[in-house]
Amino acid sequence: MTIDAFRDPRMTVIYGLGTCEDTTRARERFDAAGRAYRYVGLDREPAIAQRLHDLGHVATPVVVPPTGKVMVEPSDEQLAEIIAATA
Repeated sequence: MTIDAFRDPRMTVIYGLGTCEDTTRARERFDAAGRAYRYVGLDREPAIAQRLHDLGHVATPVVVPPTGKVMVEPSDEQLAEIIAATA
């Protein structure tokens, strides 16, 4: 399985946990910038969490912009780059 199964060509997808500070930070950055994104709560989607884990993505958030480039626990700078690219 490739990461293409987790990509949305229309917007960034943030896979994370509601209890994860980094997930909250990523979502807050997108909200503050007014950028659309889709959030997938892995605590409510265990099958998706397992598929990401099987691909080696074990930390959260996993951020997948429309380009399909996967970022795990992206820094503020990386988030800013994604947000700027989706303007």
